[in-house]
Amino acid sequence: MAKLVLNVALPAFKYEAMYAGAAKNLVASSLDGRKVQLPLSAFQSFVTHQGIHGLFEVEFDNRNKLVGVTKLR
Repeated sequence: MAKLVLNVALPAFKYEAMYAGAAKNLVASSLDGRKVQLPLSAFQSFVTHQGIHGLFEVEFDNRNKLVGVTKLR
């Protein structure tokens, strides 16, 4: 299984765009420079009043399908 580490800093007002239907995906660069597009819903459990902030490990299966997201810090 492949893993990427992302540093995410998404303010609350941008996350709210998902509920309005304007945004469905999070596009971010991994620490090693690869770009990834993930469903914003995968980060729903990490949303605070400030938005989504932290270092996350994203795991994919052999078909590059999202398996899970873990907050590292």
